[in-house]
Amino acid sequence: MFWALLIAAAQPAAVADPVVIALVAGEGERKCLPDKSLCLDVPGGSDGGLVLTAPNAGESEDLALPYSRDGQTLNLWPYLIAVPSPDAMASDSRQYLMGIVVSTSAMYSGGGGNGSRLHLLRLDTTPSNTQLGDEVLDVVWDSSLMIRACFSEQEMKDRREACHDDYNFTGALLAGPVEVGELPVLTYRAVATAFPRTARRSSDNSKLRLKAADLVHAKDSACSYERTLRYNPATSRYEMDRPAPDCSDYTTP
Repeated sequence: MFWALLIAAAQPAAVADPVVIALVAGEGERKCLPDKSLCLDVPGGSDGGLVLTAPNAGESEDLALPYSRDGQTLNLWPYLIAVPSPDAMASDSRQYLMGIVVSTSAMYSGGGGNGSRLHLLRLDTTPSNTQLGDEVLDVVWDSSLMIRACFSEQEMKDRREACHDDYNFTGALLAGPVEVGELPVLTYRAVATAFPRTARRSSDNSKLRLKAADLVHAKDSACSYERTLRYNPATSRYEMDRPAPDCSDYTTP
């Protein structure tokens, strides 16, 4: 009954092209489709579950997520990717890719950081059932690291009081070129920056004498990149068109 009401309320024209749908704020912490026909939430707690609701129907359903909260936090990615339904599938079925952002953090003397990965999973709905399917993508997402760089008054002067090195990494996922396939083609973009612009996590930066021009957030061209993601039916996962660089200096807390 829950899904019959949901799909009756949410039945648009058939999705012709891949669409990345921005979810909007719903009641409480829920994130919803723009027409509020479907809402999702990953509430805090030890069970790590996903709650789906159809506000118009006044009903909800709990689905287990394949990720633990032990030492990490789970958050809903605030988008859904609409998947075109195959011709053989019932016209009242809906398919999406939904995302869970899994984050970890670390603290150390004089600094700390956090890093996250985005996991995409299938979400299939019919009038009588809903199913959270397999994971199809696991990709580096956001990170922010701060590392102490001054250990004496002289180093503080030499570094113009910029006594922490900052490393940031941000990922973005967009609809890619329209191609025939089981799942839509996606575009992954990453931007990495370091502050000061001379900072290198693998080096001792405390001895550097900084200039005023160094006190900027500089893009790392090697770790700022774009990749096309295509679904491979043989592996049941998305794969990049070419390997990503090793950017663990930015992404590992």
